[in-house]
Amino acid sequence: MLVARAGTLVMGILASVVVARALPPEGRGTYYMAVTVATAALSLGHLSVEQAQTALWSEKGHRSSLDSNSVPLGLGVGTAAAVAAVGLGLLFQGHGNMPDIWLLVTACAGVPMGMGVLYGTNITLLRDRTHVAGWAMLTSAAAQCLCLIVFGVTGLLSVWTVVAAWAASYAVSLGVLTAAGGVTVRRPDLRLARATCLKGLRFHAGSAAAYLLLRSDVFLLNALAGPHDVGIYTLAVTLAEMSRLAVDVFAQVTLSLQFDDTAGDSAVVTARIIRFMVLLGVASAVTTVVAVSAVVTPLYGQAYADTATLVAWLVPGVVLLSAGRPLSSFLLRARMSRVVVLPSLTALVVNVGLNAALIPAWGAVGCAIASTVAYTSLIALQVAYFSRTSGIGWRCLLPTGAEATRFTTEVKRRCRQLHLGRAA
Repeated sequence: MLVARAGTLVMGILASVVVARALPPEGRGTYYMAVTVATAALSLGHLSVEQAQTALWSEKGHRSSLDSNSVPLGLGVGTAAAVAAVGLGLLFQGHGNMPDIWLLVTACAGVPMGMGVLYGTNITLLRDRTHVAGWAMLTSAAAQCLCLIVFGVTGLLSVWTVVAAWAASYAVSLGVLTAAGGVTVRRPDLRLARATCLKGLRFHAGSAAAYLLLRSDVFLLNALAGPHDVGIYTLAVTLAEMSRLAVDVFAQVTLSLQFDDTAGDSAVVTARIIRFMVLLGVASAVTTVVAVSAVVTPLYGQAYADTATLVAWLVPGVVLLSAGRPLSSFLLRARMSRVVVLPSLTALVVNVGLNAALIPAWGAVGCAIASTVAYTSLIALQVAYFSRTSGIGWRCLLPTGAEATRFTTEVKRRCRQLHLGRAA
């Protein structure tokens, strides 16, 4: 899984370099806004079915039907979400620097496949088939990167072709998930599908708020500052999310462990996972900030020089948000919709308020600061609910000195082995 994520990251960086070199910040901003609208359709229209899948997974009798329902349900819900997004795009044409309608249609064409990937990947991880999820992710990134390189070599690279490559990559990912056995394709259980959607709706306010927490800053920055700032800021977001690589992989491969009845108390397991993720997160954050500062101008050009400063502001919040993923899974298992929804809604209010106040004064830097503060407030509330539900104090989520020493020693040992292996 780590190899797949690392490969995806490398190809994502290569793709972003191709796009940044071919398009000015304004062009990249237009592309990203079209993709953001499609992503909004995915994230606001998914009805939180994947959270309902996670909540229902502990009932072993439902697992087979949840599996077979995932792809058909994703395609159906995704089509409805895509149609709604295109309709809203028509309504807002000419307002707030919105991309033209044909660009939005192209982006939204990927939404049904993307919804199938979302539901299918969640089932694949719950089935502990992380290698399939990794291959699907890696193949999708490779297909998108290859398309961009071909378009670039042939002189066809434009905002529209970049968006088309992004949309097509979802079809590749879904094909791998189904062909490699990550999900099963057979006649769906319509009764359980309906029950899953209804249960998901109980969590959906929190999911919608969590998405808006991550992307409302882009919409506000586009409206208050324009495509130029969006182009630079979204590149910073892409680079800052490199710091999530190891942390996200660890969260994914331990998801099934949180639902394994033989692994012991779920709260204790969750706390142990989080302590290790905090150590990974700190190491990843420092590495990312240093690396981006060194390479951003040589790779992307002087027009994107300010990206390094934005990454430094974004990385702490991004890593903290990623390290807190097991908290959400634990609260979902408890099936307490209130404790899942309220933290996201509160953090969204903080994010919108701070962005509205800081963007006019500080532009993209203000946007980055607002995002990190909002992410921190979300994790703080989730920790509070976790402690109240499990009886485990928040200090137990922080690594001890002995754990940090063991982690550092192990990293040094692995690096030494790698160096000796290369020397040999």
